[in-house]
Amino acid sequence: MFFPESVMRALLALLFVPVLAFAQAGGPPFIPVNMMKVSDSPVSSTVDAVGALIAEDSVVLRPEIDGRIDKLLFKEGQPVKKGAVLVVLDSAEQRARLAAARADLKLAESRYQRSEELVAQHFISRQALDETRANLDILRARLQQEQVALDKTVIRAPFSAVAGLRQVSPGAYVGKGSDLVRLDALGSLKLEVPVPEAYLSLVRIGLPIKLTVDALPGQRFSGKVHAIDPVVDPVSRNVRVRARIANPAGTLKPGMFARATADLGGKTRAILLPEQVIVPRADGSYVFLAVDGKAELRKVVLGKREPGRVEIVSGVRAGDTVVLDGQIKLRPGVPVVTLEQAAQMMKNMPAGKPR
Repeated sequence: MFFPESVMRALLALLFVPVLAFAQAGGPPFIPVNMMKVSDSPVSSTVDAVGALIAEDSVVLRPEIDGRIDKLLFKEGQPVKKGAVLVVLDSAEQRARLAAARADLKLAESRYQRSEELVAQHFISRQALDETRANLDILRARLQQEQVALDKTVIRAPFSAVAGLRQVSPGAYVGKGSDLVRLDALGSLKLEVPVPEAYLSLVRIGLPIKLTVDALPGQRFSGKVHAIDPVVDPVSRNVRVRARIANPAGTLKPGMFARATADLGGKTRAILLPEQVIVPRADGSYVFLAVDGKAELRKVVLGKREPGRVEIVSGVRAGDTVVLDGQIKLRPGVPVVTLEQAAQMMKNMPAGKPR
């Protein structure tokens, strides 16, 4: 039987002294608590989750070679097109190396052509011709390397995006791998949220979601699930789900905190318990159960919340007996009884025992 909280407190106060007396009289110490039998009930198949928005594509541009910044060809906070030149490093040294490699290759080609003529006239050996050809191949590869190095002095946008704040200034010398600027594609954003494994069979690619963001009160946005992690987290029992949200006006920004809701369709059965049964701890949420007359502390995974109630995704099953209040007085293994049982035990105490 479930007692209102006010009645529960009064009964506990009345029973506290007799309980001590009962223990002193030789009976086992017990704690009277308000309990309820756990049952599941039909609920709408909706799931709520929270997470931070992330850009569809995001990258920090970094040079692949050392060099001095010659030009910065973008404006902070402004859109850039895919392939647009954003940063140019000083290329004088690379151009000189490329010119030298080109000259060396031209000379090697002339020597190889001359060697072919000499071999035909039997003035040099076939081995000498092979060595000349090998040198020619080396110089061709060198020319290609110098061309690649020159190309790396020009840094382009890998995709259309919005440029962030620049981390360098023209004239600065930067090393390979130094941060230059961050690019974020904002045409659509992604939201990654944890979903309890109990809903996994109902979540599907293309599932519509609705979301709100704290920074834009009163506005609602739409998206669709586009990826589901194939692995369930063994600790939280959640699976990561990603949704894509169209953002043509650029209203949403990466990092915004979002609240998402998805209608999974139809009804499902779930365990909903009063919020006061939850015992929060640093490593998660717990509830006290009455198992074989003793208090048992069990870890649970919480799901969605309703006014005054919270869903228990795992850790408690229908048919379990949960302690509703008085948890602060409980320890695992302590005998517990219902209020009715405690009252009956007090009534049956032998007369004349100390109180």
